[in-house]
Amino acid sequence: MSLSRSLLPIAVLVAAGCGHRPAAASGLRVVSLVPSVTEIIYAVGAGGVLVGNTNQCDYPEAAKGVYKVGDFMTPDLERIVALRPGLVFLTLPMHQQLLAKLKEMKLPVYVSRPADIPAAFKEIDTVARLLGRKAAGDSLVASMRKRFDSIPAFADTPRVYVEISGTPLMTAGGGTFINELLARAGGRNVFGSSLQEYPVVDPEAVLKADPEVMLLLHPDMSVRDVASRVGWGGIGAVKHGRIYDKLDEDLLFRPGPRVVDGVVLLAKLLHPGQ
Repeated sequence: MSLSRSLLPIAVLVAAGCGHRPAAASGLRVVSLVPSVTEIIYAVGAGGVLVGNTNQCDYPEAAKGVYKVGDFMTPDLERIVALRPGLVFLTLPMHQQLLAKLKEMKLPVYVSRPADIPAAFKEIDTVARLLGRKAAGDSLVASMRKRFDSIPAFADTPRVYVEISGTPLMTAGGGTFINELLARAGGRNVFGSSLQEYPVVDPEAVLKADPEVMLLLHPDMSVRDVASRVGWGGIGAVKHGRIYDKLDEDLLFRPGPRVVDGVVLLAKLLHPGQ
């Protein structure tokens, strides 16, 4: 079935899996505003349909050479429309206003927002099907599941503080994808009970939580900067030198083909030598 506008005036296909899913048509033109979806497109061998993406779509290397429609947070509607896409991949809540405008223009849209690892696997399968790459998607997901299932369960679950921003202090709450990765890698997010996805926290709250491991997922602060914060010298992670910076943040924030690499990375940091 074609993805032409005559057959599909508007399609909002939610990542959890609902609604009609047409097969990709020959000559399909796709714009991806989501770095993880861009990675999926290339991973299933459909890079040729991608005519536009964002400045943050930087993996694999070929994605850097695709026409840029703006930043992830502020893509340019006119640039998107000028590409005459047959399908636009976006995510919420970042692209809420853009979604409304694209719906008004009757442009087919897929909303990506996998909340956990199983949903990430399902999204890979869905994107592959939409682009006519079902066999490649099946193969990719099967290999990822095999690797994922081989990661051991850990009895020891160290307390982990994830820092998303240094000024102000911002961390990851319980509803985030990285919280899910931490749990599977055998860690306990010290702010996992927060109902906010990325809450701003007081330094005293981190001190009270006494994390055994700290992950700095931003470039604002170094290990030395964090270790020298007033009052933090008594925190377990500081005392035992278990503060980690310069990590590949994309492995931990993008629910795409490299999600298992993210879990493996965390498992090695949290459980060295195991």
